[in-house]
Amino acid sequence: MLFDFEPLVYRVASISKLFWQEYINYFEDDRTMVRVGTSKLFAFPSFTLEVFHRLYYESEPKQLDPLPPESTWALLLHREFQQLIGFDALVEQCQGNQLAAGLATAEYCRQVCDRLPPPIPRFPNPQQYRQLIRQLKQQPSVPPSQVFEQILTSPQTTSPTGLPLPKRRQQKEREQWLRQMIEDSRDRSPELIQLLQQEGKQAVWQAQQYAASLDQTQVRQMLRAALSAAHEKLSEASGWLEMLGLSWGNEMGGELHVSPAEKMALAQKIALHAKLKQIAVVAGRLRLIAERKRRSQALDAFGEITTIELGDNLSRLLPTELQKLSASDLFPLFALSYYDRSLLQYKTRGKEKQCKGPLVVCLDSSGSMDGLPDTWAKAVTAVLGQIAHREGRHLRIIHFATRVCRVDDFPPHHHDFSRLLESMLAFYNGGGTAWEPALLSATECIEEKPQFKGADIVMVTDGRCDVKRDFLEQLKVKQQQREFSIYGVLIGGADERQMKQFCDRIWVVKDLVSDEVAIEELFLL
Repeated sequence: MLFDFEPLVYRVASISKLFWQEYINYFEDDRTMVRVGTSKLFAFPSFTLEVFHRLYYESEPKQLDPLPPESTWALLLHREFQQLIGFDALVEQCQGNQLAAGLATAEYCRQVCDRLPPPIPRFPNPQQYRQLIRQLKQQPSVPPSQVFEQILTSPQTTSPTGLPLPKRRQQKEREQWLRQMIEDSRDRSPELIQLLQQEGKQAVWQAQQYAASLDQTQVRQMLRAALSAAHEKLSEASGWLEMLGLSWGNEMGGELHVSPAEKMALAQKIALHAKLKQIAVVAGRLRLIAERKRRSQALDAFGEITTIELGDNLSRLLPTELQKLSASDLFPLFALSYYDRSLLQYKTRGKEKQCKGPLVVCLDSSGSMDGLPDTWAKAVTAVLGQIAHREGRHLRIIHFATRVCRVDDFPPHHHDFSRLLESMLAFYNGGGTAWEPALLSATECIEEKPQFKGADIVMVTDGRCDVKRDFLEQLKVKQQQREFSIYGVLIGGADERQMKQFCDRIWVVKDLVSDEVAIEELFLL
């Protein structure tokens, strides 16, 4: 749907108009917001465009000269917007970023549309009178009925079946109004121009009266709430992209490039599904846990000594510093250096597992996992996916219940993010749980594809089931031959003895909110 963005307050760059129209074509809710705003104020689409232009392209654009007198209300809103604390921070986040600027503009304008008092009565667009007068003056000797013949005799549109469709209500009303004006002027241009000028002046006066009726304090409060909502929307949407291992910028890594248009399509898909938004929230919490643990491992692990530094780490002090503890007269010097963090200590570099293999995540899709357990399990998978994406590792997701229901592959640097979202949405509500089919699928993949050697298998489940002895024996042989590991994440209070038969390590999470930190070491895989 194309909107008519008539000049309102500012000169707007063509690229801003193109990108704002492209954005609202992606998001149906935002198109609806613009349509609703238009029913309240005829120039609302132009107002939304100017907000987008200020956030995306130019925060202080040049005003129109002359400024249309009916745009006073929009000028007031723009000026108050710029004076708000947080305006500069919002511009900084959105500058040059179509998706961020679009999301912020849509949320900001939605709040304005909802809170801005409607004009009573609703005033018409003065610009339409100016356009009609201009047409009449271009053909002064031609009767108005002929000048506007095309408007008065516009044909009905036809449906795909060829049947005529009724004219739009606004178009019908405009035709009736114009016919009445021509009749009142006796089809003479000078008289009609005079009538149009009178009505145009009335419309301008109504617009100015509406602007004067707006309470500045209430407007400021309204815009503060709208600005806060825009910041919250960007924070939420940032979590959507981070769930996929993306950010606002253009990712360029190896063969991976995600365009702004692709990100808009992904954001639009997430916005339409409450489950994906819930997964993104949980994944955001888990991502912070993962990042904190991975940083601490790299910084605190006692690995190779690289040099000497100043600090207060007692486990890495040089022998000369430790000798001060044996002499009472040197202890005050030691205590002062410890307080100042100026003791001589070894600087080390933690050793991490090199050449990490693929990640194979087995997700329990049985009926008992429905709801929060499934959301939480998908969030864990999303964070593991971020790690695989960042480290250039293959990710395979296996959905299972009593059988394997779905398998998704995401090779290094070739992540299909749309398919990843589909995988996050998938749930099969199986009647029971059987681990063997999922483990068999994972091990067959490792056996058949050389690049899966050294893979880490992670099984996320809330159930318990028996595994045959001969299957376990075969599984252990395969582990030794193919050098892969199996880890388990057990949700709830189920007995972990069955999983211990084949897992190298198990993390038990009884409470999905308070026990999230219990799985922090899972993210070191």
